[in-house]
Amino acid sequence: MRLIHLSLGDFRNYGSLELPLGQGHHLLLGQNGEGKTNVLEAVHLLGTGGSQRASRDAVLVAHDAPGYRVGGRFESDRESRSLRVEVTYQKSGGKKIRIDKEPGRASDLLGAIKVVSFAPSDVELVQESAQVRRRFLDLIGCQLSPKYMTVLREYQRAIRQRNETLAKSFVYSRGKNGASLAREPWTDLVIEHGSELFRRRRHLVDQLSETLRDLSEDAYKGGGPLDVTYDPAVPWDGDDPRPAFEVALADSRDREEAVGYTTCGPHADDVNLKLGGRELRRFGSLGQQQLSAMFLKLAQADLVRTAVGASPILLVDEMFAVLDRQAAEEFLARVEGEGQIILATAQEGWLGELRDRHFHVHHVRAGAIESVTT
Repeated sequence: MRLIHLSLGDFRNYGSLELPLGQGHHLLLGQNGEGKTNVLEAVHLLGTGGSQRASRDAVLVAHDAPGYRVGGRFESDRESRSLRVEVTYQKSGGKKIRIDKEPGRASDLLGAIKVVSFAPSDVELVQESAQVRRRFLDLIGCQLSPKYMTVLREYQRAIRQRNETLAKSFVYSRGKNGASLAREPWTDLVIEHGSELFRRRRHLVDQLSETLRDLSEDAYKGGGPLDVTYDPAVPWDGDDPRPAFEVALADSRDREEAVGYTTCGPHADDVNLKLGGRELRRFGSLGQQQLSAMFLKLAQADLVRTAVGASPILLVDEMFAVLDRQAAEEFLARVEGEGQIILATAQEGWLGELRDRHFHVHHVRAGAIESVTT
């Protein structure tokens, strides 16, 4: 799947934009703050239903506008068919997704369009909390399998409902016994969907680990390869996590009553990243952490490609600002033979190099784009 036309209305600093994208790769060139990253964000929105850098749609709306519109026309690499996607948001009415003019959901976008984004902020996958790594893991899982998406959604719903019963005062639940009775059906669902999510995450991390080993074997000058392992909130032996999860929930009952929320389950999982046997988050240099984050995203792209039989759209934002010349050239060599790349940079020194690699050039200035015929 590749994007052949992007349309924006009142999105970030774009009042109106119609951008045709011909066959091949594309370079967005402009100074910081001109709107390059906003274009990548819009494409990510079309592929996932959400922004990779903002949690609220309201911040994506142009100043003083009532809402935004992002539209895209995609073309399949394997079939002679196109797909039209539109995501709109109104401050007064919320978000709507349409696929070929029919109402859709974010899950439909994840199933139909595959995007992988690269940015300097990806180093958060190494440096930040477990929540960042869980979100990354779940994005890959949802891109690879509709069933993973269903299990995740059902688990999140069961956890919300169970936490509501924990948070409610015993007065409204007719005392402690009443609260426990109200919680039981949600506990059963948490165990059911949580156990399945545990299994699927372990399998996904095994896939990620194997891919990362191949990608990063010789990248760290004797320090690699990068090793990734699953760190479940509830460890278990064998193939079925359900018995261990049941025991963990029973053992945490008193603590949950005290704090008012579910304390154990897949929502507390983590992923361990090690380089040369040492924890990357604590002992890795900034350069090693940035390189590792890039390899995590390359592994995501490889897993998506293997699962769907086609390369995802790669959205690359200012990677030249954090990678040294050799690492940047190696990155380009790895991805340029793949699917469509949309790359944004302020580093004009790369213009000749990218033209030689047959990137179409688009100059971005103050929310307007001038495309150069190549």
